[in-house]
Amino acid sequence: MPKTPRPYTGDTVFFPPSSALPPGDDDPLGRERERFMYALSILFVVGLLPFAVHNLIKGRNLLAFAVLGVVVPVALDGWAIRAGRKPPVPYALLLVPISIAITLSLVLQGVTGTFWCYPTVLFFFFVLPRRTANLCSAVLLVLAAGITWRVIGAGVTVRFAASLLLTIFIVNVIQNIIGALQRRLVEQAITDPLTGAFNRRHMQERLAEALESGRRRPPPPSALVIDIDHFKRVNDDHGHKAGDAVLQGLVALIRKRARAVDLLFRMGGEEFALLLPDTPESDAFIVADNLRTAIAETPLVDGLSVTVSIGVGEARPGDTVESWIKDTDAALYAAKRAGRNTVRRRAGPRRAAAMA
Repeated sequence: MPKTPRPYTGDTVFFPPSSALPPGDDDPLGRERERFMYALSILFVVGLLPFAVHNLIKGRNLLAFAVLGVVVPVALDGWAIRAGRKPPVPYALLLVPISIAITLSLVLQGVTGTFWCYPTVLFFFFVLPRRTANLCSAVLLVLAAGITWRVIGAGVTVRFAASLLLTIFIVNVIQNIIGALQRRLVEQAITDPLTGAFNRRHMQERLAEALESGRRRPPPPSALVIDIDHFKRVNDDHGHKAGDAVLQGLVALIRKRARAVDLLFRMGGEEFALLLPDTPESDAFIVADNLRTAIAETPLVDGLSVTVSIGVGEARPGDTVESWIKDTDAALYAAKRAGRNTVRRRAGPRRAAAMA
């Protein structure tokens, strides 16, 4: 049975910046792989099939069938993708006919055969995960350089190997740039620009994931809904710039006291939600009270302190994201009614029914 996480100790643990990013950041083209493969299948049929026919006419039957051995499985994968089915030939297995075709082309056509190595490297990076593509490209480089050395000679081999290695390097640089741009776009889409906390839109997705995870294995997740007390007074008395600084300071303080798995969201205005995965309500209450105390004792802006009210809610069987947050928000308002600078738990099913 999974161990219940210990309550916060106050140790400084920053949120990992990639905690909300899609998996496979090292593979920025991963999400578009099937789209690329479908386009490449059309290109292979239109661009390579004539070469197969030409080789047949010239009597180079072995090379013609090698080219067909590449075109046919790629075309089958493209057809399956168009039909909305899983590609029947795993992309990694396409390396076998491609390697055979390039080897025959190098042996039979000499320098002309080396030209096919460059689009092949691009093909690797379009349809394979990045690490696999780099490995396949390295194998291709060694294999092709070895054959070129034996068939053509050292002078051409050195130039060919250097140019192919440069191509691999440039493709990696381009993928690094694409990956960085992709991460930046994702971060802008899911974070609040003022505080750096995740936004409400992203909150819906991550709370739904937490609910599903809690149903599969205990302990359940809990959520804290946090609201700054009398925040309007801060803006009225000190100006909106000070109010913004308070919001930023609050987020920074919560981050310093949060585990790496916890996620902070800005729900709107001065209201935030902190998701605590695998945390029962009893532990979440301790977390909330420690946060409340720390915030009250820590000036967030030069000499300006604030207090917060916090609602604590453990996810329950049958909850939706909406019901979970609604009940936890109700606990927050109960804390407000109790005098602020306090913590209240989500009402139990019986009490909630009675209040309704």
